[in-house]
Formats: sequence, C-alpha cells, structure tokens
Amino acid sequence: MKNILMLATGGTIACEPSEDGLVPRLSGETMLQYLGGAGLPCRVEVRELMNLDSSNLQPEDWKTMAGAVADACDEYDGFVITHGTDTMAYTAAALHQMLKNLPRPVIITGSQLPFTAEGSDGPRNLRDAFFVACEGVPGVFVTFHGAVIDGARAKKMHTESFAAYASVNAPLARITPDGVLWKERRPLPDGPLELLTGLECRVCVLKLVPGTSPALLDMMVEAGYRGIIIEGFGAGGVPNDSRGSFLPSIRRAVEKGVVIVCASQCVFDGVDLSRYPIGVLAARLGAVSGGDKTVETLTVRLMQALYYCGSAEDVRAFMESPV
Repeated sequence: MKNILMLATGGTIACEPSEDGLVPRLSGETMLQYLGGAGLPCRVEVRELMNLDSSNLQPEDWKTMAGAVADACDEYDGFVITHGTDTMAYTAAALHQMLKNLPRPVIITGSQLPFTAEGSDGPRNLRDAFFVACEGVPGVFVTFHGAVIDGARAKKMHTESFAAYASVNAPLARITPDGVLWKERRPLPDGPLELLTGLECRVCVLKLVPGTSPALLDMMVEAGYRGIIIEGFGAGGVPNDSRGSFLPSIRRAVEKGVVIVCASQCVFDGVDLSRYPIGVLAARLGAVSGGDKTVETLTVRLMQALYYCGSAEDVRAFMESPV
C-alpha cells in the first residue's frame, strides 16, 4: 500500500461559517477523519502547512509548498495538497515550475463547497486526489470534478459549478468508475529533482479594454515592474491605431529592459503575433508571444525567467519554450 502525504493549506474545502462569512478552520486531519479510511487506496499522513483563504496566498507560500514536497519526496509515494479554488491555478503553475524533474505525483484539489456542507464536492475531490496520487504518474496535477489536469494547464472557469476547472489546450485524464483514463502517462524524469524557488515578483498583468490608455503601461514601467503581461484581444493583438497606439509604450518599456509578454483574453487556442499588424508590429519591437499558455503559467514563468535568466534573449527563449 502506498504512502501519501497530505499537505493542508486552507481554502473553501476547509471552511466553516463565521460572522464574517466562510473562513478556513477545518484541519486536514479532521477532513481525513470525515472521509474515513475505508476505501482509500493508501496510507495517509497529514501535515498542516497553513490555513488560508487562497486569495490571501503570496508567492512565498508557493515556496513553502514546494519545499515541503521536495523535503519529503524520498519518504512518500505521492502528495495531495488541499487548496482554495481561487488561486489554485497559480499554485499549480508555480509548483510545476519549481519542482523540476519531479519523480512523484503532486495532486492539488479543493472544493466549491466546504467539506462538511451538505452536498459538498469536497469528499469526492479529496478521495479522487488520493486515487490519482496512487497512480504514480510524476508531475503536478489538479484533480477536480473527475478531471485530471496538468498543473501548467489549469484554469478556473466557474465560481459556483462543481466542474470549476478546465484543462486549457491540453486535456490529460478523466477519473471513471473503471479507473483513471490517461491520454498521456508521463515517464519518470531523467535527472534528479531540483527545487527552483527563485522568483522576481515585480510582474503584473494589464488587461486591455477598448480605450485603455497606453499611459497605463508607462506607469507600470515607472512603478518598477520588470515584466508585464498584456492581455490583448483575440490572437494577442494590441492597439496600434493613432488614437491610442501601444507601440510607443512597448518600445519604451523594452528599451528600459522590461519584458513585455502578449497574451490573449481568449481562454483557448492561444496567441499568434504573426497574423495581424497589431501583433506583428508589437513583436518587432521586442514583445514576446505567450503562445497557448495560460496567464497563470505565464505569470510564474515570467517571475522565474526574470530571476534566473541572464539576458533578454534567454528570457524570450524561456518564455516561448513548451511547458
């Protein structure tokens, strides 16, 4: 029987009512007791890392989670992390990046209703997470409402539906009564586990609407941000009309060493800066294509690129490489 370490971090799955609304109070041990050991495919130990609403999570909390996995990687067959849904995609992307050559499964899950609420999806999601962890497929995954999603491809799509998460541009697996049906079962990595927790947190996202002033981009540069992701329209285009062109602001930002990444407000299919002048001209000035990556993954990759890469060319190559 496999040994799985459950790392509890809070979130809706751990919430209980209070005068100020739902707050995370339930411990991982209590959730495990409610779930009961009968039917679980593994032995489970629990470690309480934190008990936070995931909207309050900070990049240093990603480092804590990654460090906990790395420190115990040789002692357990897999890991399950209970987490709030609001920033789960950011955490999944961060752990995917921080745990290079991860030889164990790390399964992140949560719920839309508190674990002890009537009709909660928490017990199912947590039980599913243990089953997926026992599959032994290495990597970081989100398990939610029967879906198994690559940690670099997770996106929260609904605020209330139990099917809250989607796999963006890369469906991976489903949990069925007959077991986990994998589209791809990844092999063990070739190299040893590396813990890469360096982050440059002066990164932000600018979401465009018609009429957004390019001065906002200039203000972000002046505020000291070293990387800016522009959520543009369609295939990642930014306005270049004389009434509000972003091109001069992009040029000034790149000249000051700021990395500009073009992403799309569309969830699926990704960016193609070669299609229209609104993308072609931005790319000529040095803007980087976000490809088909989620904004969550682009954010974490940009934080790491700015920390570890020594040149603009290295940053570009890292940002445009596959996840």
